[in-house]
Amino acid sequence: MDISNHLEKIVEGIITDISANVQAKIDDIINHTITNKLSSYNFEGYIQTAATSALEKKVAEYTIDQKKLETRIIGRINEVIHEAEEKTHTQIEEAVRLRVSGSAFNDTLTSSLSKIISDRITEFVFPENSIPARSLKFENFKISGDNISGGIISSFGSTGIDDRATQVAITLLDEMTIVENNLITKDLTIEGAITINGEFVVNGQVSKDTKFFKELIDDSSDAALSKIDQNLFENYSRLIFNKIRDEGLDLNKITLNNNEIVKDNSLGSTIVNSNLQKLGLVKELQVSGETLLAESFYATKGRVGINTIEPSAPLTIWDDEIEITASKRQKDMGSLGTPRPQQFTLFANNKNNIVLETDGSVTINDLRIGSMRFTVADRVPNFVSERNHVVWNSNPNPGGPMGWICLGGSNWANFGIID
Repeated sequence: MDISNHLEKIVEGIITDISANVQAKIDDIINHTITNKLSSYNFEGYIQTAATSALEKKVAEYTIDQKKLETRIIGRINEVIHEAEEKTHTQIEEAVRLRVSGSAFNDTLTSSLSKIISDRITEFVFPENSIPARSLKFENFKISGDNISGGIISSFGSTGIDDRATQVAITLLDEMTIVENNLITKDLTIEGAITINGEFVVNGQVSKDTKFFKELIDDSSDAALSKIDQNLFENYSRLIFNKIRDEGLDLNKITLNNNEIVKDNSLGSTIVNSNLQKLGLVKELQVSGETLLAESFYATKGRVGINTIEPSAPLTIWDDEIEITASKRQKDMGSLGTPRPQQFTLFANNKNNIVLETDGSVTINDLRIGSMRFTVADRVPNFVSERNHVVWNSNPNPGGPMGWICLGGSNWANFGIID
């Protein structure tokens, strides 16, 4: 149906209702004092303005040719008004004179006209596709999701969804959900199995404490070991050993069972047993227990042996068959000598200065006590010596001297005649 024809019928009905309403309210007792006022009142212009304003307000929501419709409505209203004026002018002029002297005619007419138009517009059924979207007022406009079905919503957004896709990104099915491109999420929890048909790339880290990581390492190790035969292992080992032999091994620290063996240029403190064959310059050396150096120097708690591993004294020195010891003789007395039936000599300049004999005697060939020198000879000295040099006679005879004393130079005198 053409909306213009429909509106035309609405207008015709409005005019009819206006006439009936006016006639019902106007009676013979209207005061003629309103005659002059009505005669000067622009009745045609007012009705035209009121009708046009009310209709424009209601019709603004429709997409129609407003100029054409307005022209038709105004023309029709003019015709109706003209006919109404001709038929009712005399009657209205005489009738309303007595009734409307105190009436608000303008308000009554506007109210009646608005009510009639509003009732007719409310009952109006708009044709399909007759209302453009730009004519609708969407403020406070709500549509339930239950009333939306089918079609594609572009630039969709909600509190939790920001749709910027230009093509299909997610497909929802009863049995699965398909993501058509990359899926990026902060955290992902999967309950059940996961199947990856493409490449599996992890740019972050996998916790070493997870069951997945431990099983992956164990399975990978078992699989790798199962594929390594003895020949491959030996070839690979030989390659490593040759590389170490030719290029060396550059490590700043070596550990065993979490204990440092070597760090920088130092052996770890946990090294307690070794079989070293050669050492460089040792600045400090501390040992506990037995020590044997160069198969000559032996030390144990309270004993030191040279050329022996069984020292009989705190210090024991063996040289072939000779044993020399240094020890405590008794309280407040030390001893140095040999415990065996062997002579013990104290010498200087490779001379036997003092010889301790096995029988307990002491042999001294040249003795000095203070400024006195004591030696032995079997005849009168005939050499130059210092004063007070005493020479004992080793071949005494009756009437002979016990010895000789130097008076200086080669001057010697007898002493102690043997009688």
